Amino acid sequence: MVELALVLPVLLLLLMVAIDFGRIYLGWVNLQNMARIAANYAANNATALTAGNPAVLAAYQQRILDDARAINCDPPLVGGNPTFPAATFPGGTSIGGTAQVSLTCTFHVITPIISAILGSNVTVGAGAVFPIKRGMTNATGGSSCAFTALPVSGDVPLAVQFTDLSTVAATSWTWDFGDGGTANIQNPSHTYAAVGTYDVRLSISTSQGPCTILKAGLISASKALCVVPTFIGKQSSDAPDLWSTAKFTGSIYYKSKTGPPTTTPPSSAWTIGDQDIVAGSSVGCDVDIKLTQQK
Repeated sequence: MVELALVLPVLLLLLMVAIDFGRIYLGWVNLQNMARIAANYAANNATALTAGNPAVLAAYQQRILDDARAINCDPPLVGGNPTFPAATFPGGTSIGGTAQVSLTCTFHVITPIISAILGSNVTVGAGAVFPIKRGMTNATGGSSCAFTALPVSGDVPLAVQFTDLSTVAATSWTWDFGDGGTANIQNPSHTYAAVGTYDVRLSISTSQGPCTILKAGLISASKALCVVPTFIGKQSSDAPDLWSTAKFTGSIYYKSKTGPPTTTPPSSAWTIGDQDIVAGSSVGCDVDIKLTQQK
């Protein structure tokens, strides 16, 4: 029994050390996966990210932050807010370039011995590189056909103006906007209704022959994001104003202690005890939210 009493603390300490190292190692493995996911997203949205599209930038950060919360790591703080470094594009955003992402995350140490050696926190890093597979190519006709589009990114519905800049006179134009829409005029406009990344093709007929240009991944139409307000502790009567002020268009469902969820505001205001979307989350502005009465 004396031997057991002497050995047991040592075994418990070794177990805690193993748990700490296991947590940090698994955190590093998950961080590597987070970096790969972020780099893949950046490669698929290179044009929108470099253009500073707010929705795409927010979606990039939110993807990583959600994964970071899942593995209990603390991201870097910028101005007091958790923020991961932006992706970089050292070779540009055309086909053949790369999207590079480097992430760091901090894990808390629970074992006193490990804490004494490494400190109470351990910061690990990971990185990933993904090739950019979307860009601009001339299919036929050399450099005689060209066009521009403005804007190339934004929230749906996204209205885009296309302008033919071909260097030779054309007798006909055929536009393919990548979402099933087409046009046969020189400078059309088109509205993208669905979220996605779209290739745009212009084919013209000229006295020198046909010319076609494809701009792959040119248009990035994203979903508008809004930040969920804090409802907990507020009165149910305040909810509509909070929701609309945050620019949400979805419905509010009220769940009282006695009845099922309903979109009809309660006749007598009650205190909100729970909300099914975490405050501060960036989500689509058209989502619905459920507010539950405080018990």
